[in-house]
Amino acid sequence: MRIRKGAGILLLLLCCLTLSGCRVRTTGDTQDSESPWDEAIASADSSTAGSLREDTPDKTDETDRENSGDIPGGRTKENPEASRKEYDENAPAEIVSGTDRKLHGEGEGEGAPIPDEDSPVSVNRLDEKAEETATQTIAAEQAEKKGVSDDAAEADSALTYYSVLLQDRTGSLFECQRLYVYWETKEDHVTVFRTSPEHRLILDAGAYDVSSRLLEENLHVDDGWISRKNPGVIVKIVDGSVLGSGAASTAVARNVLSALVSREGWAQIDAIREKKVLLLSEELLEAPHLQTAAMLLIAKTANPELFADTDPDRAIRMLTEEATGSIPAGIYYFSEQGGF
Repeated sequence: MRIRKGAGILLLLLCCLTLSGCRVRTTGDTQDSESPWDEAIASADSSTAGSLREDTPDKTDETDRENSGDIPGGRTKENPEASRKEYDENAPAEIVSGTDRKLHGEGEGEGAPIPDEDSPVSVNRLDEKAEETATQTIAAEQAEKKGVSDDAAEADSALTYYSVLLQDRTGSLFECQRLYVYWETKEDHVTVFRTSPEHRLILDAGAYDVSSRLLEENLHVDDGWISRKNPGVIVKIVDGSVLGSGAASTAVARNVLSALVSREGWAQIDAIREKKVLLLSEELLEAPHLQTAAMLLIAKTANPELFADTDPDRAIRMLTEEATGSIPAGIYYFSEQGGF
């Protein structure tokens, strides 16, 4: 019994050893060769992989090209997003080459390029060496529009000539060079209001009016007020018995002037010390052409060096002949200032 049991155990061991050897041979054969199913699966995988390689770039190749600076789709290493620029062909606008460049001109600074010399638009720059002032240029342009010839000894219009002359020369004055004028009417110690024609004549002559702040009902002033204002020019209006078309001498005008400058407290007034006191005939206020002559006389009294080449007598004659066609007679102004 024991022998039989021992033989059975031995037989069982031999079977186990036999089965173990068969499993070893089967596994080794599988690793060395593929079954028909494995070959079919491998063939299908190979076909699919080939198809995918044609449509999709290999990541390894793309990485290599990216490192070399050449990326498919127009991209570069510096501009990796170029391939993403997709445009609809039906879009209302289209991209034009060169539109993405900076709108800066070459050279220093920023901004749009400066047009070249052939450009229809140019900027006129002031010449620093130009002898003419801006005021003189404007006056010349106005004279040209009004028919005044630059090279003519006399203008086509005397009124225009002297108007432009006054505007030109008084316009070159600085504010500090403009003198204050005390204007006295035929009545002693009575001045003018700021809305009066006389006030406008003073301004157009390149001066200021000392009575511009007075009320219309307070135009009667005294010598103390005039002395405190210290005008640089004094203008006194006189009637036809002193100056005008009927005056044949300046004897009466001299007496009027002497009494005027001798007023109490006037000795220290700038106009008295500088002898810038002017007597004007009331006739000079009656017509536009004579008012222009009056402005010229005031301007010459205030700034004699600026109008040194201007002859008031000639101006009155030219303006009167042009306006009336006749030669004026008489004496229309008087001053002891040198140069008149």
